[in-house]
Amino acid sequence: MSNALILGEATGTWPYVAAAWAVVFGGMGAYAFATVVRGRRLSKKVPPEKRRWS
Repeated sequence: MSNALILGEATGTWPYVAAAWAVVFGGMGAYAFATVVRGRRLSKKVPPEKRRWS
């Protein structure tokens, strides 16, 4: 096999690799954002005298 053929096959897979990384990090970012928003919403429901963080 020539190097050009190997390089041509390898470069064809990079869009899939980049898409997979984007999905993984995008999913992690969305989950982190949803967790923070949910935590803030729930923290407002706790009575002030029960809050340990303030």
